[in-house]
Amino acid sequence: MDAQRSTTQPELVAGSSLTSGEPSPPVRRRLSITNRLRWSFLITSTLPLLLVGALLITVLFRVQQRNAFASQQAVSDKISGNIATFLYDLEQQLLRSARELRPGSPDSLLDAQAQRLVNSSPDLRAVTVVDAQGLAVSSVTSDLLSAQGIRPMSLDEQLLAGAIGVGQGGRTAITPGQDGQPLFQVVLPVRDPQTAQIVGALAAEVSAARIRQIMRLGVQGQQKTVYLLDVERTLQLSDAVPAWLPPPELQALFREGQTAGEYVGGDGQRVMGARSPVAPVTATSWSVVVEQPSREFFTEVYRSLLLLVALVVLVGIIGVSWALYQARRLVNPISALTVGARELADGQLDHRIEVEPGDELGQLASTFNDMAARLQRSQRQIERQNERLRHGLVLARDIQQGLLPSTPPWRSGMLSVYGRSLPASEVGGDFYSYMALPDGRAAVAIGDISGKGVAAALLMALTSSTLESQAHDLDHPAEMLRTMHEALRARLQANQMNAALLIAVFSADARSATVANAGMIAPLLVPGINSGPERRLGFVEVGGLPLGTPLASSYHDVTVPLEPGDTLLFLSDGVVEAHNRAGQLYGFERIEALVAGLPPELAVGALVQQILDAVLAFTDGAEPHDDITIIATRPADHAPLAGAHEGRAQPAEAEVGR
Repeated sequence: MDAQRSTTQPELVAGSSLTSGEPSPPVRRRLSITNRLRWSFLITSTLPLLLVGALLITVLFRVQQRNAFASQQAVSDKISGNIATFLYDLEQQLLRSARELRPGSPDSLLDAQAQRLVNSSPDLRAVTVVDAQGLAVSSVTSDLLSAQGIRPMSLDEQLLAGAIGVGQGGRTAITPGQDGQPLFQVVLPVRDPQTAQIVGALAAEVSAARIRQIMRLGVQGQQKTVYLLDVERTLQLSDAVPAWLPPPELQALFREGQTAGEYVGGDGQRVMGARSPVAPVTATSWSVVVEQPSREFFTEVYRSLLLLVALVVLVGIIGVSWALYQARRLVNPISALTVGARELADGQLDHRIEVEPGDELGQLASTFNDMAARLQRSQRQIERQNERLRHGLVLARDIQQGLLPSTPPWRSGMLSVYGRSLPASEVGGDFYSYMALPDGRAAVAIGDISGKGVAAALLMALTSSTLESQAHDLDHPAEMLRTMHEALRARLQANQMNAALLIAVFSADARSATVANAGMIAPLLVPGINSGPERRLGFVEVGGLPLGTPLASSYHDVTVPLEPGDTLLFLSDGVVEAHNRAGQLYGFERIEALVAGLPPELAVGALVQQILDAVLAFTDGAEPHDDITIIATRPADHAPLAGAHEGRAQPAEAEVGR
C-alpha cells in the first residue's frame, strides 16, 4: 500500500504550498542544472572543431617558435659582428701605432707618441708601453681622465707574459674603472720592424662604452635584453638596469650545436634567447646573448586562436545559440549569487538575493540568505561586546594614567622633574613615581612590567603601590629593590612575568643622586651648561636583574655627583626599541646624539617633549613596539631642603605630562 500511494501521490516541488481546504496551484516543472548542461553540451558538441583547432594552434606555435629563434639569432649575430669589427679595428689601430712605440726610444718621444695615440680615439683611456723584460717604460692617460686624477689600471701579468713570450695578444674581462665606467685591457706584442723580433708589449686600457652602444643600437626600439658573457658565462656587460643579472642556467644556449632556445630569464619570465660568439673564437672569447619575453612572440598565435574561435562559433551557430540561451538561465542566478557574496564580503550583511526558487540555485540562494541573516545577528552581538570592551579599556586607561603623579611631593626649588608615558596599547606596563623621603631627600622611580595589555597594567599597579609603601621605611635604593624583589617574586613568577625598576634617591641639597637598577636602561647623565670639560654625556654604569627573576639577584647603589644644571634622564626600553616602518630600531646612538645636540639650558619639560617628538617622527606611524616613558630631572640649585612636604610649588616644568 505504501508503494502504491507513492506512485499515485502528486509530486511535490520546491515552492508549492499545501494548505487545508485549498487546492495546490499548478507548478511549472523546471529542468535541473544537470539536465540543462547535458542538453547544452549535446547540442553544442564542437569537439571535432576543438581538436582541429588545437592541432592548428600547435603547428602555429612551433612555426612561430622557429621564427622567433631565427629572429633572435639574426639580431645576436649582427651585434656580435659589430662588436668583433670594433675590436678588430681597435687592434689594427694599436698594431699600427706599435710600430712607432718602440721601448728603446727616448722617454720624452715615447711619452709624446703614446699621448697622441691615447688622445686619438675616444675609446682609449690609457696606454702603457712595456719592454722585453716586462717593465713599463711609458704609461699615459687621456687628457680627460688625467684631469680627473685617474691612473691606468694594473697590467694583466698573464696577458703580458703571453705577448712578450710567444707574441700572442689578448684582452681581459670587462671591469668597472676608478670612475665606475666599464673598461677592459688589450695587450699586443711590439715587434722590431727590421727583425720582426718581439721587443716589448703595448697595453691599452679601452672603454667598453662603445660596446654597450653597439648592443643598445642593435635592439633599439625592441623589447629585447642584450648582454655579454665570457667563456665561464660570467656577465661582462648588459643594456639592462644595473641590478639585473642573467639567469644562472643557460644550458639551452650552450648545448652542443645549439645557440638558441627558450628558458627562464633573469627576471623569472620565460624568454626566447640566442647566443652568438664574438669572432675570433678563442679561449677568452665573449658571447652576445639576446633575449625577449616569449609572450611577445606569440601574438600571432593568439590572433589565430581568436579566428579559430570565430570559426567554431560560425559553424555551430545554431547549437551555440541554444547553449547561450541555457547559459543565460544559469548565469543570471550565479551572477546574483556572485554579487551577493561580494556584498557580504564587503560587510553589507543586509543584502539579500532574489532568485526564483525551483532548482538547486534557488535552494542555494535561500541558504545564502539564511547565512547572511545569521551573520548579521552575530555581527551585532560582536559589535555590542566590542563596544563594552572598548569602554572598559578606555576607563582602565584613564584610571592607569591617574595613578601616575601629577606634581612632585617636594619643593620645586630643590629638583625640577618632568615625566611622560605613552602606552603602546590602551593600557600598558610602564609607570613612574615621585616620593618624598625622610631627611629632606627625594626619590624618582621608573618601572616597566614585561609584556603589554591588561595583565601588565595590573602588575604595574601592584608594583607601584608596593614601591610607595616600602620606600619610606628604607634608606637606600638597592635596599628598596631587594625588599621589592622579595615582596613581588612569588606573584611575578606565578604569572611568568618580571618587573624592571630603577630608583634614584636625590640628597636633600641635590648635590648627588644614588641610583640602583633592576633591569631598566641606565640613567643618561647630561652635563649642564656650567659643567667642566671632564663631565661628559653618557649612561651611568649601574645594572641588575629585573624583579621576580628566578636567578639570584644582587643590587648595588651607585652615587652620581650632580652640578647645577646637570640633567638625569630616565628611559624605558620602549624609547631605544622604537622602530620605523623599515624595522630599524631608534637605538642608543640616536638618543645620545639627539640629547647632545639639544641646548643644555633647555627646560626639562621641553627636553622630554623634544625626545618624544624625535622618537615619534622616527617611527613614522609604525605600530608601537612597547610603552614609552621618559623622565627628566635637574637640580635647580644646592640650597638645603627645609621640609620634604613644605608647600607644593607647581612650576611649568614640574608638571607631569601623560
